[in-house]
Amino acid sequence: MANQELKKKRMLTYFIKAAQDIMNKEGIAGVTLRKVADGAGYNNATLYNYFEDLDHVILFASLKYLSLYNKKAEKSLKGCSSARERFFMMWDVFCEISFQYPDAFYQIFFNKHSNSLESICNRYYELFPEELPKATDTLYPIFSNYQLSTRNIMPLRELLEEEHRPLDQIDTISELIVSAYHHLLHTQKIQKKQSLEDLKYYSEKMHHYICFILGL
Repeated sequence: MANQELKKKRMLTYFIKAAQDIMNKEGIAGVTLRKVADGAGYNNATLYNYFEDLDHVILFASLKYLSLYNKKAEKSLKGCSSARERFFMMWDVFCEISFQYPDAFYQIFFNKHSNSLESICNRYYELFPEELPKATDTLYPIFSNYQLSTRNIMPLRELLEEEHRPLDQIDTISELIVSAYHHLLHTQKIQKKQSLEDLKYYSEKMHHYICFILGL
């Protein structure tokens, strides 16, 4: 049984790295099951033993971009002194990274397999533990929750409590913030605007949406 699990982990790693190599060279649009299988040195039939479909493969492969956010946020948040500052810093960094890689972040959070994101992330970080922040870090509870709504609501609760604001509408507030982000990410993904000016525009737009929703 242990040997079978080791083999499964090894095979998953081959396929994920093959998909990531293709994404680096051709973008997500260039990823196909045949290319991933060929890149890993196996055939399509073998790949289907480990993944449900192409979207499943791409979601796994896209998680390396989430790790970019985790690492930058971990560093940036250490300089924050208030819950409000932490909340906005998290979103500013999240927008900075995700709007650079809109296809990948859309696959992570709004893919048809995103409902299984927790189990997918747990599996991914078993394979690539170096990409997950250390469990001893005070920010680990946020980074170890993978659903976007959960990652948002934890620092949002801290902000509202710090400012002595009611919590009865926290779920609605969080849903509106995530919906605003979903809209901007989808728009940026479709328009494929990657200039610094465009990235700044979308990040500032998200900041404005959050301030409006929070009544700031």
